[in-house]
Amino acid sequence: MSTRAFAIFLQELRDGRTHTELTTQLAALLEKVKETGKGGELTLKLKVKPAGRGSDVDKIVIADSINITLPKPERGEDFFWLTEENDLSRNHPRQQSLELRDAKPSQPTTFKEAAQ
Repeated sequence: MSTRAFAIFLQELRDGRTHTELTTQLAALLEKVKETGKGGELTLKLKVKPAGRGSDVDKIVIADSINITLPKPERGEDFFWLTEENDLSRNHPRQQSLELRDAKPSQPTTFKEAAQ
C-alpha cells in the first residue's frame, strides 16, 4: 500500500486554497521575522471526521484552519520627570534651565607652516 504524499494532499485541499493561503501567510511571516529580528509562528490544523455514522467509514470530511502569529516590533520606552504636583515633565523640576545663545563667529586664524 502506498501512502499519498502530504504535499499533494495539501495542494488538493479546498481546491488549492489552503496551499495558497499558507504560501501567502508564510511570506508575510518571513518578512516580519526579517524586519523585527524576532520569531513568529504559522500553524496548520486539520480536523478529520467521518462523513456518516457507523463502523464502515468510507468517506471523511477534512476541515482546515490556519493561524499565524506575527512578531511585533519593539515599542520602546520614554523618560519623564515627576513634578511635585504629580505631573509629567520633560525637564528636571528641581534643576535650573540653562539659557543658550548663539556664539558669534570669530575671525579665522591663519596658521604658519613650520620649516623642516
